[in-house]
Amino acid sequence: MHVFQTLFSRLDRHRIFYLLWLLFLLNIFTFKQLTLNEDDIDGKERVIVKRIDRSILRQLDMKKILMWNPWYGDFGFALDDDFAFSRVGCKFTNCILSKNKNIVTPEQADAIVFLYTNLCELPKVHGRQEFQRFVLLTDDPPMCYPRNYFERTNLFGSFFNWTISYRENADVTWKRGWIEKVEKPTKKNSLAQIRLRSNDKKKKLVGWYVARCGSMSKREGYINELKEYIQVDSFGPCGNMSCPETNGSPGEALQPCLDMLADNYKFVLAFERFICDDFVTKRFFDILSRETVPIVFGGADYARIAPPHSFIDALSFNPRQLADRLLELDKSDRQYFRHFWWKDFYQVHSGYQELSTRPFCDLCEKLNSNLPRKVYRDIDAWWYNSTKCSGPEDHGIVIRNKGNEDLHSIQIPWSLDD
Repeated sequence: MHVFQTLFSRLDRHRIFYLLWLLFLLNIFTFKQLTLNEDDIDGKERVIVKRIDRSILRQLDMKKILMWNPWYGDFGFALDDDFAFSRVGCKFTNCILSKNKNIVTPEQADAIVFLYTNLCELPKVHGRQEFQRFVLLTDDPPMCYPRNYFERTNLFGSFFNWTISYRENADVTWKRGWIEKVEKPTKKNSLAQIRLRSNDKKKKLVGWYVARCGSMSKREGYINELKEYIQVDSFGPCGNMSCPETNGSPGEALQPCLDMLADNYKFVLAFERFICDDFVTKRFFDILSRETVPIVFGGADYARIAPPHSFIDALSFNPRQLADRLLELDKSDRQYFRHFWWKDFYQVHSGYQELSTRPFCDLCEKLNSNLPRKVYRDIDAWWYNSTKCSGPEDHGIVIRNKGNEDLHSIQIPWSLDD
């Protein structure tokens, strides 16, 4: 009896009526089976019975994920849809994602996801069930937000069970892209083919797209000094050049601009706003997937996440040294095209759909595991104190002009982050 009470307490009202109706139909077919010989039962009726049985089991086993303070949209899922996780290709498909607290009540949710960005205070959620997990979702490094952003309560330290973050040591890592080795070389992007296509174009040296005008990494100061030695063309809201006008969502509209940069520049900057461990935005993977060479400026372990010799790390040079290196590569096709050796052997994943759905696919899988219960007794110790960020000076680079450190001059979604 206790088992059934637990099961029904986790189902909302409309699902209970739905299950009762299915059970009623199942009883009808079961009775018909008992009153007929095995040979008289129609094959179609057997299929219907099996489908009803599977549907009931699916409803009983459905994991409900509630977004407490949503801001980023639907993360690529159809909301309040029992089959949404199946349609996007998740490994585990018995989950449902909702923003509606009337459909998935906080008391019934298997996981409640709290978005750090606009969480002004902790909700008053009482009587947490043993099966429930409270999840903190973060997208930017903690330096974006003051330590006392929350109106703290005494329960804050032991509030969260899991984390979703760009950090590699999060319970669910929210990657902005990844690179996989292909089983068979494609032979579509050989060095000879890339070189042939590039020879048809007279490419300039360096360009970049920037939509956020401030940074803690002092990237603006680095680039200003770089401009003293070579030309760097800046596109976007914070640049002095414009991309071709396009229609569609902001994420879709940006892609033709990146195509234009790759078609016209040998090198494209992928400079991050923060130099923090593990932090790398979608922009790096978008540029890497094109026929140009990204120049990175960030705290991620690029040598681990990208093929060797596929990028140039600006933090290994001061601005003058980087300029000299780029001019050297510009004069030597042999050295320049070595950066594309990997194109036939690896695949870059940077599509919005797979990036946005993957963390919730992973969360669904985690909800289906039998992991022991976990509680962050001091979320500050994990989020603030153990996040390692640095500046160019920590890498031996002195920037004369620090640039603009106003982080919130332009607010845009993560899919456009730069």
